Amino acid sequence: MSLKFCWRTTSLLATATALLISTTAPKAHADIPDENYRPILEHLLGTVMPPKLDELNGATSNLADGLKDFCSDPDADGLLEVQGDFHSAMDIWQEIQPWRMGPLVANGRDQHIEYWPDKHGTATRQFRKLMFNKPAAFTDPKQLSDASAALQGFPALEEVLFDDKHSDQLIAADEDGVFLCQYGSAIATNLVRLTGEVRDEWPAFADAMRNAGPDSMDYATAKFAATDLYRALHEGLLIISSQKLGRPIGTDAKDASASRGESETSKRSLRNISHNLIGLFAIYDGKWGDVGQEGKGLSALIDSSLLDRSFRLNWQTVQDQLDTLPPSITELLDQPDGYQKLVDLAGQIDLLTSLVENDVGGNTNLGGGFNALDGD
Repeated sequence: MSLKFCWRTTSLLATATALLISTTAPKAHADIPDENYRPILEHLLGTVMPPKLDELNGATSNLADGLKDFCSDPDADGLLEVQGDFHSAMDIWQEIQPWRMGPLVANGRDQHIEYWPDKHGTATRQFRKLMFNKPAAFTDPKQLSDASAALQGFPALEEVLFDDKHSDQLIAADEDGVFLCQYGSAIATNLVRLTGEVRDEWPAFADAMRNAGPDSMDYATAKFAATDLYRALHEGLLIISSQKLGRPIGTDAKDASASRGESETSKRSLRNISHNLIGLFAIYDGKWGDVGQEGKGLSALIDSSLLDRSFRLNWQTVQDQLDTLPPSITELLDQPDGYQKLVDLAGQIDLLTSLVENDVGGNTNLGGGFNALDGD
């Protein structure tokens, strides 16, 4: 199987367990010449993403180095520093996470980086067994890479660094603490490997997307390739709504549970969503922090300045709303009107999803009944 074919196959497999969502079909617009999609592919995949993958790999390297230093002489201040390194790495990962294509999802790599959602409590059960047996293999990054995805990646490291009981053990450096430190170091080192693989494999994937055409085994047209970018934008919002917010919201206020949120042990479930929106907006806009250029993403295909301004305003409104909320759902639900604020936020995300489906999907000719991943 060719390298290019693998990328496309992986992208299709990523949606194989999709949850079908009924959407309003985007309004039909005049056909867009295939060559108009090619500069967007070049910009987003060749210019914008590579520096972000470098940043992610660098952040995980800093995390691994910090853990190594901490484990050699653990104390409370050192733990705070390592937790800060964790947050820095998670910030950039949460921005990259929604792109869900190519090397990010090849061989289930995204799940090895972050095994979530864990609807059946797999990680909790496996972690409990791990702490009972304390197998030396899990302190070796290479052997850990062959273990269950639930015992690798950011959620497992979050449990090590942020659970109160484990934090005390780390600082005390007792038998459990020593094992936890070595295990945490192995996780971080494995994350360096995983993010390095994504970075190193990305150029070949980007070339396959940019070279879409009759001679490609993956993408017969540039429009077909650009569809993966639209899908990432669309499904990224649906995942926020159905999983990152929908699961904690539950059926009503009594059923709400922050523990069903993402990264709640480290109290950053809403912070994650804020960073998701940064990475998702880059697909539309073409600029991501100090990387890229405004107007060179999917927005380059929008032929209405009014529609473009409206979309940007609605997106900024949601981001501004998030900025007024605490970083975690736990803290938000502790507020008297916290549940309603959470529901309101989900409604705002749903509005953005509708705008993507109808306005962006229609004006770019890339929309049309995509499915949302349910995370199973």
